[in-house]
Amino acid sequence: MIVISLGPERRVDPGEDELGRDRVGYGPTMSPTALYDACHGTWHLGERAQRERFALMTCDGVGVLAVAIDRVEPAPGGDEGREGARRSVIHGAVLTPGHAVHDAYVGKPSPLPPQRNPVGYFDAPEERSPCLCGCGEGTPAGKDFVTGHDQTAVHDRIRQLGGVRGFLAWFDRAHGHWPGINVIYEPVTLDGTPTGKPPRRRHLAGCDHHHTDDAGRILNPIRPATREEMASLPPCKDCVTAAAKAASGG
Repeated sequence: MIVISLGPERRVDPGEDELGRDRVGYGPTMSPTALYDACHGTWHLGERAQRERFALMTCDGVGVLAVAIDRVEPAPGGDEGREGARRSVIHGAVLTPGHAVHDAYVGKPSPLPPQRNPVGYFDAPEERSPCLCGCGEGTPAGKDFVTGHDQTAVHDRIRQLGGVRGFLAWFDRAHGHWPGINVIYEPVTLDGTPTGKPPRRRHLAGCDHHHTDDAGRILNPIRPATREEMASLPPCKDCVTAAAKAASGG
């Protein structure tokens, strides 16, 4: 959770403010929407802000507004060398009574002690999710595993399959086929002459493991892999990396 300490409400020049506001800070008569408009930017936020799900605005040590973060983006008009280039804006939805985060922090003491920097971070229980290793512990926002538990989970599953050898055999049976890696580049010499040798790998369409002429044309004859080649030829390692990255959404 991003925790931002606000000062008292004050007027600003809309022509000079990055967000075109006429006031910033907290005023006791401000509605939640008005407070959000006045205070959701602009702030010096670290990389961690991109992982957080909620923001809490406080004033005089008390929570005054909770926001569910949709995105954090650079302040508009942040030309290189200007202050705005180093500041960010929080975009999201104002939380209302009945939401767990609002009820836990708005009108309650700030979860962070007073500090010079108005921006701080709090590992809120409401943001934690179960560790994917299955241990039952909660993980901070943006994390899938408690520190070190990813390695524990991997080694535990390797042991279940009888060690590294058994794990590799299972992985190759389950995932090693890589049906999308199904293109053969016939072996040729640098001038495009067929070598007559059998292919050693299968590839993704577009893999650059081929020879080209001065005009950039591919010299290797290209064809689909046969059923026998799909079963017998290993996939190109670069193509496996590319296919795995694409499958994971990376």
